[in-house]
Amino acid sequence: MNADTEAHVAHQLVQRLRKDRYRTVVAVGHSYGSLIWAAESHRYDDVDALVLSGYLHGTDVPTQLLIRAHLQQAEGAPPGYLTQAPNFRRRAYLHPPGVTRQMTELDERLRTTGTSGELTSLKNLADPTYTSRIRRPVLLQIGVQDLLFCNPLTGLSCATPADLCAREKALYPRAPLSTTVQRDTGHSMLIHRSAQAGTATTLAWIDHTLRRGPHPRAVLDCR
Repeated sequence: MNADTEAHVAHQLVQRLRKDRYRTVVAVGHSYGSLIWAAESHRYDDVDALVLSGYLHGTDVPTQLLIRAHLQQAEGAPPGYLTQAPNFRRRAYLHPPGVTRQMTELDERLRTTGTSGELTSLKNLADPTYTSRIRRPVLLQIGVQDLLFCNPLTGLSCATPADLCAREKALYPRAPLSTTVQRDTGHSMLIHRSAQAGTATTLAWIDHTLRRGPHPRAVLDCR
């Protein structure tokens, strides 16, 4: 199981939606899910727009290595199914000032598994092959304190939507690209207090992009 096989499954879901007469299909992914939709769109070009959150090409290498060092075989799962070590997620994926204690505990309880094949697919995060072929409108959404992709000390700034445009625009040469950031937010965006505002921004961008609704203030269109 890897990003390419999962992209094929995503394509089958899109085709089923089209068969059921859904005229508009928007791909919304987060983190590894964003990688899957980027792979699906570059190969099949069958969605109308993409929202890719928690996903940029430049990654913070020390954080990535720290995450890999805290992966372990998932208890009770077949060999090759991995999960994070207990209580590690709050260090790597959350921004404590932006998260309640209850949501931190919930995030820990919801720890899921990933396969070794999916882990290998993560090398494609820095590969622009997928995104260079996307032709549909794309919204990139990132938490300013996302340790996986943001580190001003190494030139990986996520402070403003303009920073994301500067980093990513050339990697989406065929796609209309827009960006937005969520402050006081780490990688697990929906766990943070900013989740409701971030979701509202996403829905407003979809409405603007596909239905000519008002342009959301928090979104920057990359030029």
